[in-house]
Amino acid sequence: MNQLEDQLRESLRRLEPPAGFAERTLARIPPPAQGWVPRLVALFRMPALRWATVGAVIVCLLIAGWVQQEHARRVRAEGEIAKAQLIEALRITSVKLNTARRKVQDVGRRTSELQAPVDESGYGIKS
Repeated sequence: MNQLEDQLRESLRRLEPPAGFAERTLARIPPPAQGWVPRLVALFRMPALRWATVGAVIVCLLIAGWVQQEHARRVRAEGEIAKAQLIEALRITSVKLNTARRKVQDVGRRTSELQAPVDESGYGIKS
């Protein structure tokens, strides 16, 4: 067991990195992007913010769908009211026109009864 422990200690002992290791490692890291677009893209790479963004988009879509549905319902209700008003206006107009037609027919009957008889030449007969 002692030999195993010695090998483990030897494997896990602290070693100094070779010269220039830090510089070579830092040179491999890409430089930070300049401007607001790369920063914004970097924000969306975080998992929690990504899910929050997806949730916010879904909520916005649900609200937009609900608003659209309410608008369509309101337009449909206004259309039904306009239809009822039109039918009532047509009914009232029909009643008024029928009344006027009856009056015109009554006046026409009375004037034909009051007219003097006409001879064959088209002139009234003198009595």
